[in-house]
Amino acid sequence: LGHTTGRDKGRTGSGTRMRAVLCRTLGDPTKPRSEGGALAVEDVPSPTCPRDWVKVRVEAASLNFADVLMVQGSYQEKPRMPFIPGGECAGVVTECGTDVRGLKVGDRVAGVTMGGGAMAEECVIPERVCFPVPAGVSLAQAAAFPVAFGTAHLALTRYARVTPGQTVLVLGAAGGVGLAAVQVAKALGAIVVAVANGSGSKMRALEDAGADHRIDASTLHSRSRPAREVESGGGDGGRENEIREDDYAGLKAAVAKVSPAGVDVLFDPVGGAGFERGLRCVKWGGVALVIGFASGVVPRLAMNVPLVKNLSVRGVYWGSHSIHAPAELAESLTEVYSMLADGRCVVRVSHALGLDDAHEGFRTIAERRAVGKVVVTPAAGKKRAWSRL
Repeated sequence: LGHTTGRDKGRTGSGTRMRAVLCRTLGDPTKPRSEGGALAVEDVPSPTCPRDWVKVRVEAASLNFADVLMVQGSYQEKPRMPFIPGGECAGVVTECGTDVRGLKVGDRVAGVTMGGGAMAEECVIPERVCFPVPAGVSLAQAAAFPVAFGTAHLALTRYARVTPGQTVLVLGAAGGVGLAAVQVAKALGAIVVAVANGSGSKMRALEDAGADHRIDASTLHSRSRPAREVESGGGDGGRENEIREDDYAGLKAAVAKVSPAGVDVLFDPVGGAGFERGLRCVKWGGVALVIGFASGVVPRLAMNVPLVKNLSVRGVYWGSHSIHAPAELAESLTEVYSMLADGRCVVRVSHALGLDDAHEGFRTIAERRAVGKVVVTPAAGKKRAWSRL
C-alpha cells in the first residue's frame, strides 16, 4: 500500500491488520465506492516502523483540499495505487524506530505522514515532523494543525517576511488554511483583512480568529439574470433569479475602505478571479502568496501589474519542503507549534466523522461548507461519528 510514498520499508506490516480508507482507482471522493465513488474502508496490513519514524495509533486524521484533488487525480503529485489518503494526523505513539530519540511510547503526538496514510487506525510518521501535543489541546485539534498552520507560517514568515504593523489580505479566510493564516498573521503583529464567502458563522469565525476587518465575498461578486429570462422577458424574482459570478469585482473597493493604501501581503488559497483582483489590492513593493486554487481555476498573471508595482509573486507548495528544504520545514513547524502551545493559535474543527463516513468529509470540503477543519476519527470504529465541534 502507498502509505509513505516511496519508502518501501514502511509499506508492509508484520502480520497485524487495521481498518483504513483505501483508494484503489482515482475518482470521486465524495461518494463511497458502493455508490460509484473512489473510497471504501478495508482491512489492510499495518505499516512497519522505519528506524527514524514512530508508529501512531491514530485518534484523528485531518482532511485538506489537496486530499480531494489527490483522489480525483488532479493534484500535482500522483499517488502510487492503491493508497490511503490523509497527510496529517494525531494519536498516541505505540512504537519507536531504533534511531528515535525525542519521543517515546505513550506520547500524544501530531505530525505529517509525508504522502498519505493518515486515514487509518495506525500510521507511521518521521520523527522530524512529529511533535508532542500541548496540554489542553485535543487530538482532533492537533491533527488539524500541521498542514494548514504549517503552510500559513512558512508562507508568512519565510516568503512574505511579515512584520508588525503590515497589512495582510487573506482570501478564502474561513477555510482551514485561511483561518490558520488569519491567526498566524495576527500572532506576527499584522493587521488582517479577511475575505470569505458567506455571512453568519463564517464571519463569526473570522472575528474569533482575530481578523481586524471581515468582508463577505458574496457581496463583492457580479450578478446577472439567466439569458433565457432576458430573452423571454420573464422572471420577477429579482435577486433570486440572478446568477452570481464569483468574479470578486468589488474586492478592490471593499479593501480600500478599510486599508486605503492597499495591503502589504496577499495570501490566496482560492485562485481564479480572486487572485487577479487581489493582486491589484497589493501596494507597491508588496508580496502575493499563491497557496492554492480552491476555486478550481488557475489564474493568469498579467505581468504588467507586478512590473509596475514592483511586486513579488511567490508560490508556496508546503509539501515539497520535505524534499528540498527539510530543515526549514522542521524549523517552521517547531515555531508554529509554539504558537499552538501558548494559545496564540487555536484550531477550529468544523466536522468530525468516522472512517466509514470519510466521503462525507471530502464532500464538505469540496462544497466549501467547512468553517475550519474536517477530521476523521478512526477510533470511532464502524459507528457513525458525525459532529460539528
